[in-house]
Amino acid sequence: MAKTFRAIYHDELNHFYNAEIFISSVTLTMRFKNELGETIDRNWLGEDIVSLEQEALQSTLYYKNESGKTEKLVIRDAALLEQIRHHFRHRRFAGKKLHYSTGKTGYRILAILLAILLLVGCLYLFLVPWIGERVAVRFSKEREISLGDQMYRSIISNSKVDQHKTSVLNKFYNALQYKVSYPVKITVIQSDEVNAFAIPGGHIVVYDGILEGMKTPGELAALLGHEASHIQLRHSLRNIFRSMARKMFLLIVLGGDAGIAGYLADRADDLKGLQYSRELETEADNSGITLMRNSGLDPAGMLQLMNLLAKEGAGKETSALLSTHPVFE
Repeated sequence: MAKTFRAIYHDELNHFYNAEIFISSVTLTMRFKNELGETIDRNWLGEDIVSLEQEALQSTLYYKNESGKTEKLVIRDAALLEQIRHHFRHRRFAGKKLHYSTGKTGYRILAILLAILLLVGCLYLFLVPWIGERVAVRFSKEREISLGDQMYRSIISNSKVDQHKTSVLNKFYNALQYKVSYPVKITVIQSDEVNAFAIPGGHIVVYDGILEGMKTPGELAALLGHEASHIQLRHSLRNIFRSMARKMFLLIVLGGDAGIAGYLADRADDLKGLQYSRELETEADNSGITLMRNSGLDPAGMLQLMNLLAKEGAGKETSALLSTHPVFE
């Protein structure tokens, strides 16, 4: 026996013991005390050692005993590992065919971390926006109208309103008699941008730029029917909640509805560039056509509006209204 070391011995039942290790060219001996305090010597023949697995912080020897079951020795002493390799250098497990699983634990940890990251990513991309939309569905109509009023005031405070056109458009809309369950109010903003958007709860903001390109009342009726449909179908509220759900999720947990309302009011300007999905835009178009028909209007105005949007969007940097509308698919 040249030298003694210490390692952790695991028997075939996976009971483990802190063992003193003795090495010869033929055998590897583990000396330890069992549960009764008795000193036990467990001898492994070198020829029956099956494999050596080496990892970053430890190495493990595997041994097949007389009954065909596996025992193992966990080694954390580099000097002991080197001695085993030296004494059993002619054995397969210590020679060229040494079985390595370098970084096995590291790979497992990496796989677990990747799985966790994938799960978090899925939650972030899919579940949290879904939660945001669920919150929007449960948001009361009264609170939605109140929220919309706050957002409207925030938007208008930084814009120049055309009072005359605003008055004309509201009279025009009221004459259409669209059956919408929200108190729709229209505001015209002086801007060359071709855009219009709906605010949750009833406000519609229309830019001068889109009005200047209109040739018929039918186009205007179609535009207002389209935006009123976004309000009626709660697209504005749902889309805002989905788009901002990741930040709002923390507010829901910490601040409830009041916290959400305050956050959204502060982000009112985002509505100007908020984009709807193609599906929601198509739904608003179809709903707008239904509103027009129910009011006795020719739905051809919607087609004229589509042609106007296509013309305005050609070769230009488009607004949210233009870039997300199905006419551009």
